[in-house]
Amino acid sequence: MYREGYNIVFFDQGSLTPRHLKIHKRTFYLITFLLFFSMIFFCDYIQLKKQAFNLNRLRQESEIQKSQIQFFTMRIEELEGQLTKLKEFDKRIRTIANLERTQEMVPFIGMGGDTSGGRHEK
Repeated sequence: MYREGYNIVFFDQGSLTPRHLKIHKRTFYLITFLLFFSMIFFCDYIQLKKQAFNLNRLRQESEIQKSQIQFFTMRIEELEGQLTKLKEFDKRIRTIANLERTQEMVPFIGMGGDTSGGRHEK
């Protein structure tokens, strides 16, 4: 019984006689399928490794950004505290310089000058 197949001829450098390899069609198809499947599996494996590398890099960047956000939050809280102190200091200065009228201040009546508010009657 004759089976169809593929003949593969190898030429070796050392000897002048060719070597023959006969592969049956079913075996050839099986080997081809396995090679194709292994190439697809290998490509998917490479893609997964790339994605895992990118994911780890993004996680590291996320950790760095979280620490930077915490640092900036602390700095903003410090600046808010300093701003509150400056507002209190400004309020004290304005009170001392009588630039800001508060309810506690009593106007000085009769401390010199015209009581009519600067209007002169003719």
